[in-house]
Amino acid sequence: MSANDQTKQLLEKLLSDLYAKQASTTAPRGESYLLAQDNQFLGNITDNQYDSNSILNVYGPYGSPYSTTSIFNEYSPYGSPYGAHSLNNPFCTTPPKLFLRGSFAGFVTKNQFVTNAIPTEGFLYSLKNNIQSLLAGQIIQSEVEARRIAGDSFIQAADGAFLGSIRPDPYNPDSIFNQYGAYGSQYAQFSIFNPYGTYGGGYSNLSPFNPYATQPPHVIHKGAFVAYLTVNANLAPRIAPDAIMNWAQQNVSMYGLQ
Repeated sequence: MSANDQTKQLLEKLLSDLYAKQASTTAPRGESYLLAQDNQFLGNITDNQYDSNSILNVYGPYGSPYSTTSIFNEYSPYGSPYGAHSLNNPFCTTPPKLFLRGSFAGFVTKNQFVTNAIPTEGFLYSLKNNIQSLLAGQIIQSEVEARRIAGDSFIQAADGAFLGSIRPDPYNPDSIFNQYGAYGSQYAQFSIFNPYGTYGGGYSNLSPFNPYATQPPHVIHKGAFVAYLTVNANLAPRIAPDAIMNWAQQNVSMYGLQ
């Protein structure tokens, strides 16, 4: 390990320890906030980004990507795609609770099977782009709507279901390139690669592999429809499902939009 890497690790450890101390000694205030199901406070929902308790304060214990109590730390229990109480874990059954103006609003999660779920993408988009609407309880409820607004590239079923990002990243839990993920596994419910599923079977009207399907998935690139994902030669424009990965590698950046 190089000296620069060692220095970086040391600084990140010092920051993590500092934020942990702040989180243990700072009393949370405000009527709108995020709370983990292990009772860890995860920050105030406020437009004051200088509030030390704000979830948007990138230098505070709840907004820093280096803090163990931040949803923006991809390695924390609350921000990791594998975290036990994370809003980014599509399999998490104990995601964070959102309170707005003193009332419980729902669970912020990527797990589509959680009752009273608020899609993570919708919550984060509202938090960063229209916090006043969020505080008023106007939350984007559809993950695909949030992704379209954000200009993302993904597959959307004709019934509105999100079927995975087409970002060519095999480690991204949302990507169809992740063969162990919720959208890339041949066993997953929302995967186009599940030959027995609604969105991957050869007989489903919602599947890209049904040559007679009239409602196959849509390929969305930079927030806009570009083609049907289907083997049905009567639909145009179209991208064959066997070609979607090559198409994505040529048109979508692994790290973001291009």
